[in-house]
Amino acid sequence: MGENSGQMRTFAGAATIVAALLLVAAFFLPYAAGTQEFREGLGSMSANPYSETLGMSNEDLADISLFEYARIYSASDELGMGDAFATLYVPLTVAPAVLGVLTLLFAALRKPIPSVVFSVLTVALSFLLNWDFEDRGVIPSSSYDWGIARWVYLAAGVAVIACAIWQIVLRKQSR
Repeated sequence: MGENSGQMRTFAGAATIVAALLLVAAFFLPYAAGTQEFREGLGSMSANPYSETLGMSNEDLADISLFEYARIYSASDELGMGDAFATLYVPLTVAPAVLGVLTLLFAALRKPIPSVVFSVLTVALSFLLNWDFEDRGVIPSSSYDWGIARWVYLAAGVAVIACAIWQIVLRKQSR
């Protein structure tokens, strides 16, 4: 029983780490996926007017990750959107990445309770971002539908919580 229990704890810990890695990766996955019509429109444009300011091509605008949204919001004053976007939306947009990294750190340290806490915060913040994007009409819109990152945040967050609880149960059983 002892060897099998140790293997199960190792597996549960590794599964928690993999799920936490997905929380970090979600920041770089498409949060917004361009509609077919929008993609065709981008393909017919010679260049977007913001490409020099943002360092993003038309192809980059077809699917936008939270990382790219943070870049866009950082340049908001230069793009004529006002400084409020940078002040409010950059920290809000970057926060899931920071929380995901903290979840990964605690998962790697085999600390299931902080892993659960930071995973719950990451998922809650992703729900807040979902609501904000919907409320402002950013996603879904005539240009964008939801990308895969929305679902990765939810699935990976739930997986971290489940695996961390599994780790706690295995620890209690081994005592």
